[in-house]
Amino acid sequence: MSMDAAQDQQVGERDRALVTRVLDGHLTSAYQPIVDLDRGAVLGFEALVRYGSASPTASPEVFSATDLFDSARRIGRTEEIEAAALTAALEARSQLPRDCLLFLNVSTSSLTDERVDRVLRAQGSLDGVVLELNDPGGDDLDDGARDAIELFRDRGSMIAVVDPFLDPARLDAMMLAEPGFFKLNRQMIAGVSGSNTKLAIVDSVRHLAERLGVGVIAQGIEDLADLRSLERVGIGFGQGYLLARPSTERRFTTSLQGIAAGGAEHRTTISEPVLAPLIEAVCELTEHELDQPLTTTKGIEFEVLVSEVREPLALMRRVGRRIQSLSLTLVDDTASLQHAARIAMRRPQASRFEPLVCVDEMGACTGVVRVERLMGALAGVERPSRSEPDSHRNRYSFDFSCRPTRQHRGR
Repeated sequence: MSMDAAQDQQVGERDRALVTRVLDGHLTSAYQPIVDLDRGAVLGFEALVRYGSASPTASPEVFSATDLFDSARRIGRTEEIEAAALTAALEARSQLPRDCLLFLNVSTSSLTDERVDRVLRAQGSLDGVVLELNDPGGDDLDDGARDAIELFRDRGSMIAVVDPFLDPARLDAMMLAEPGFFKLNRQMIAGVSGSNTKLAIVDSVRHLAERLGVGVIAQGIEDLADLRSLERVGIGFGQGYLLARPSTERRFTTSLQGIAAGGAEHRTTISEPVLAPLIEAVCELTEHELDQPLTTTKGIEFEVLVSEVREPLALMRRVGRRIQSLSLTLVDDTASLQHAARIAMRRPQASRFEPLVCVDEMGACTGVVRVERLMGALAGVERPSRSEPDSHRNRYSFDFSCRPTRQHRGR
């Protein structure tokens, strides 16, 4: 036996052992809220696969769900795992609040599998259930899959399509499923506030969805600046750690305060030190001002390139006549010191100690915070005042229809 064949056999044995163990009763679900951003209410909950070892003390997230489905795919047992995941997810269906949807992940190829069909048929009516179709390409959405979708829809289910990129052939295939929702994945949403390309794609999907009568759900929202950008382009629904983390506890609530109490790190209490007192002024400039000489302003070192509504696009430092480009990292100016420090330290080492750019509740630039000052405040060397809710909100009034000129911004 060749070395490659031996490695393939070893991988196959591991895959079979993992799938067998999971199917032996160690699979469960965690539920993550999907939020209606306009109404500030919970639209529904997505069921996410969780599993662990046979030990009752082991975490249900010991292994990656992606690894599990990869193993099942390699040995041809994807449908068995999907049927088991659906069974676990549906156990909590009766506990959901009235008018909340339950989002269930299912691959298009599994729609016609008898085990998946059996699990869904056992539910009777599927009112309030949304089947999330992963990658429904033209080859997968055959006559059998379309018939299955029609059957599930007749019994009350809605359909969501994941990652609707703007490929006309793929869109045609997806629209055969008559979806009620498009879902944009984390790769598209992460960093959308600092990427005009991503924001343009998201806005295009939103326009298309409006024409088709489809809702858009942005997944993987973990940054407040990203959330503000999504709200500005009119995305109606959101999901992600910034809003609420998945939970295996079946204590469903439609109260955003309740679900976010332990998970929204950016929220502060009246006694918690915040960034605002550490913010220093910057020079704001627009694209057509980049080549103009900088008027020397004592004590102001950094410049921020801003959009028409003062959304930060780039952070710069002028060294003589040279412009030095720095990493752009946005943080809410009401954030706690601990949350801001976590954001700074998660960056690559080369940019870890570059300033954070602060934004207000509208996503407009309010200045920068140097990481050394932030660390000094956390260490007690520099003492910011305690937070005063809303005392520094809406400091600036400006006309959104006017292109801003160079301004000094900060505390």
